[in-house]
This record gives sequence, structure tokens and C-alpha cells, in this order.
Amino acid sequence: MKFYFPVHLDGGNRGCEAIAKSTAILLNQPKENIIGLCTDIPTDNKLGLNQCVTLRHVELPLYQRVINRLSRYLHLDSLRRSIYDYFLKPMKKEDIMISTGGDMMCYGNNFVIETNDIATRKGCKTVLWGCSMAASNLTPEKEKTLRKFDVVYARESLTYDFFKSLGLNNVICYPDPAFLLKPKEVALPALIKNGNCVGINISNYTVGAFTLDTPFGQEVKQLLDYIIHKTTKSIILIPHVLWNKQDDRLVMKAVLDDYKDNIDRFLLLDSENYNYQEIRYIISKLDIFIGARTHSMISAYSCCVPSIALGYSIKSKGIAKDLGLSDKLIVDTKNYKSGDLLNSFIYTQEHCSDISQHLHTIMPPYIEQLDKLKKEVSTLL
Repeated sequence: MKFYFPVHLDGGNRGCEAIAKSTAILLNQPKENIIGLCTDIPTDNKLGLNQCVTLRHVELPLYQRVINRLSRYLHLDSLRRSIYDYFLKPMKKEDIMISTGGDMMCYGNNFVIETNDIATRKGCKTVLWGCSMAASNLTPEKEKTLRKFDVVYARESLTYDFFKSLGLNNVICYPDPAFLLKPKEVALPALIKNGNCVGINISNYTVGAFTLDTPFGQEVKQLLDYIIHKTTKSIILIPHVLWNKQDDRLVMKAVLDDYKDNIDRFLLLDSENYNYQEIRYIISKLDIFIGARTHSMISAYSCCVPSIALGYSIKSKGIAKDLGLSDKLIVDTKNYKSGDLLNSFIYTQEHCSDISQHLHTIMPPYIEQLDKLKKEVSTLL
């Protein structure tokens, strides 16, 4: 029996790295039995993913690319084949496809549906793994594919409740698998060694562009101005996704350009040279963390760092709710009032000790839930 991860992509998104590594731990299989579709094998090798997952890169052969182009022109979709067809072609009936896309169901109809169709046609079991989704994301195609999965594993209760409201009887609910991972110690940049440091992860999705010249970008600037002029804290900018067209570093470099006069208070982490668990270790040394990327927030939560989620979908609210955190620790970047981000930061500053203590109390039993997930996986096997 082998496990196929067709939605892994690559660790240029450190969240994809985190999900793949933690899922491999839960499956407890030799890497030869875990096959991941990878778009950037050198990066994944550097991150150590090749130690737990067999990475496969797929490119369509020339003849198939020609056929695909002709089929589009002639409207003969039956002739078209994708990289997912080629990647999943070796699957046998006893194999299992695990769709690790996390929040892919929050976006338009996509390859989660296509890969589920391919695997189910082969008679293989399929699992939608550690997912989030809201009613506003539902389409007829998504509802159909949700019912096709043998198991739908929601990573927070808001998604679980929504799925149950659809009448799905294949749904389970456990924390995101990445909560399993431990920080990996690395040498700390000097700015963090000195302590008194705020970590910030922002993305073009939350800011609305790769600059701060947007409505929410002005909220970020209001916060940065406050930290610079009203506190003695330093600011470390922590990129978590390095993919083209989504690269966190672009908006963070715009921050540095805007704050040239205070550049000694800033550090842009060279995330390209750190894997997910090393970045988690760096986050663990911060006083406060503010994060847009879900798996950067998971690192902060798991290390009991008082944190503010910059959320624009159900995943942020659901995870915070299950951890029993105040709504003041979530800023909806699509629906907010002016000053919400700054007010959340001030609230976090004033309640740092209480928030950290709450996380220290709730995290052990929360993470222990994943032991039960291991039994669910065993049952599926």
C-alpha cells in the first residue's frame, strides 16, 4: 500500500512542507510508501522532505502537450491529460490518495476535484486532509467531490460544523497535523538574541498588494509606527511563502523601504535558508507574533507565543475558536474597522502573560488529539 500526495506542490510554501512532514509522522510509513508530487525537488531536498517523502516531479511529454492543445481547439476534452493523470497513473486499488491542500477548498474549483475524480475512478480510497472551508466557498462541484472522499478531515470545528450541515457522514475533526512538529534549534539572528522582539508575517493576500499603499497596508503602517515610536521593541519580518506571485518577501521589502530611517529596528529573516521547524524555533523566541500565513500562526500557537492572526477566511477563526482565544486576537483583513490591528496589538501587549499561560494550558491536550487521529488512520488502513 502506498500513499499519494498530489497536492503537495513544494516547500516554497513552508506550510506545504509542514503538512507533508507531519502527515508522514502520522502515517508512520517508510518514505518509499509516501509519494509526493513536487514542483521543486531541489528546494524540498534542502528542506529535508526527501527524508520522509519520495518526491516525484512530473512534466507532460511533448506529444501530450500537443494533444492537449489540439483538444482545446477541437473541444475534445476526453483527449486531455494533466500532470495529475501522470502522477496518479501508478496507483493501485489498495493505494490511498491524501489531498493535503489545507485551504484549497476555500478557492475556486481546482485540482482537488480533479485528483479525487482520477483516484476514485481507479477504485482507490481518498482522503481530504486537514482542510478548511466555509459556506461561501461552496460550489456544486465541490459538494459532489466532498461526498466522494472516503474521509474528510477538517482541521477546526467551524469547517466541521459546516460539513455536517451539508449532511456529510464522512467527516472527522482534529487539529492541523503541523501542530505535531517540534521547533528545531538554530543560531538566532542578533536582533532576536537581544529579546524584546515582535515578529510579523504579512502577505499580498492580507495587505491587498505587494506594497503598503492599500487600505489594510495603512493599518499595518499604523501598527509599525506605534511599535517604533511608542515601544522599544525590534521587529523581525518573517516570510513564510516564497512562491512566485505569492512571495511574502516582496511586501516585506516594501516595509523596509518605508522605514529606512528606522532600519536598525528591523530584520528581514532570510527564510530561504531555514526550514519550517527552524522558523518555528525563531518564532518561539518572540514576545509577540502577528501572522497572515496559517502555518506561521500554528508555529506561534504551538510555542505559546501571544499572537494575532491576520485572517481572511474560516481557517483563522476556526483554529482560534478551538484554542479558546479571544476574538481580539484575530483581525479580519477583509472586514475591519480602522485601528483594529493596532488595538489588537495593544490588547495583546497588555495581556501577554495571560495569553501565554492559556496557551501553555490548552496546547498539550489539544495536540494530544492527534494521537486519536493516528488511530483513525490505522482504521482507514
